[in-house]
Amino acid sequence: MPRFAAMFLALGLAVTTTACGSNRPMTLDESGATLEGTIKFGTEDVQFAMIIAQTATGSSTGKVGPDGKYKLQNVPLGEVTIGVNTDAATGDFQSASMSAGSYKGPESKGKAKVDVKFTKVPAKFADPATSGLKTTIQKGANTYDIVIAK
Repeated sequence: MPRFAAMFLALGLAVTTTACGSNRPMTLDESGATLEGTIKFGTEDVQFAMIIAQTATGSSTGKVGPDGKYKLQNVPLGEVTIGVNTDAATGDFQSASMSAGSYKGPESKGKAKVDVKFTKVPAKFADPATSGLKTTIQKGANTYDIVIAK
């Protein structure tokens, strides 16, 4: 019985401490900046990747879709280094390729098949610190088409 009472007391203190905190939701600073564009590895479109844009004080991440476009929200202002991680998107590619080849019913006969392709980018580009990819971000919409040489 004493063990139960001690657990109950600890739980009560935790709830009381939490309840006395601020009622404001925790939010991150918003930069008011977006970054969007396309990615190529040599002449090949990169359709699946995770993109990271970072500074010493913050970062933003997003995905490249099957259309080859990416868009990051709330990107830190100033010079950002960028990482393109294709390994992080292999699951997205597998899902898209399975969906593209799956049966859609009799109404789908003769319709164009979605062409998905996985283009692997070398691992050094996954880390913003080693990729060599940089751009400067200002408030508002920013565009940066990434071209990685083979």
